[in-house]
Amino acid sequence: MEQTKMRLGKGLNSHQIKLIAVVAMTIDHLGAYGFEIPVFDTYNTQLRLIGRIAMPLFLFILTESVRHTRSRPKFLLRLYLAAVGCGLFVAVTNFLFGDTVGMFVQSNIFFTYFYVALYITLIEEIITGRREKDSRRILIGIGGIAATAIPHILLVLLDQVNIMAWGATLEQAWLFGDLVQSFLASPIHVEYTFLYVILGVVMYFAGNKYRKAAVLVLFGVASYLVSKLPAVRASLYYFVLGYPQYYMVLAAPIMLFYNGEKGKGSKYFFYAYYPLHRYAISVAVYIYQLFCGV
Repeated sequence: MEQTKMRLGKGLNSHQIKLIAVVAMTIDHLGAYGFEIPVFDTYNTQLRLIGRIAMPLFLFILTESVRHTRSRPKFLLRLYLAAVGCGLFVAVTNFLFGDTVGMFVQSNIFFTYFYVALYITLIEEIITGRREKDSRRILIGIGGIAATAIPHILLVLLDQVNIMAWGATLEQAWLFGDLVQSFLASPIHVEYTFLYVILGVVMYFAGNKYRKAAVLVLFGVASYLVSKLPAVRASLYYFVLGYPQYYMVLAAPIMLFYNGEKGKGSKYFFYAYYPLHRYAISVAVYIYQLFCGV
């Protein structure tokens, strides 16, 4: 028993891998949002390349969390509330300080994670229902997957609403859009697009860390090959398939160091850190331009 514990203790636990992902994400966002500061602009390419390992590592830990969580419904609710909280933070700061600090686009990675966990849960309902010959569970799974199209339909309809024609100001129109996106997100147009939702689901059902790493490598190779197609270069999907996204394969070796342990750490840290650090970078850019800008 003692030897087993020692063996499990080696490597990286989920909390340590998440911290690596947090650092990589922060470095990436320094390049993405802080490029108006010369030092970040000079090393922009390097910063973005390092940041490519963040998303797959977060997906890896997410799939482990989904598998081992004590309550799947509570976990899904926590992800959704984190997405809503992040969206409302962006909506409020955009409305109050947008002209001063700069407006953030409603990029909300929590909705991506929410849909990954939701589809995993619904697919497992279908699988379990078929195994146990329980038609109710099959219907819940299929119906739930079909219902995820509702947010997309609602957003398409709301996009056709021009509230400025009703007398709203541009700032109010921005606030309306931000508030809507705080509560609704299309699974097709989430951060990193539906392709990464699929990646997370496939990683989960792949099973152990070796298979998950293999799935990531195959996805990276496929994205590299597809990115070379002229049609993709001209499409909106180039930013999730093209250079430098395929450098995400560098996260695979880190996954292999996973020792199966949870580790200690606050599960709410990242929920707050994600929106706050992006805004902190925006504030830093504003301060730099105020005192050092031309």
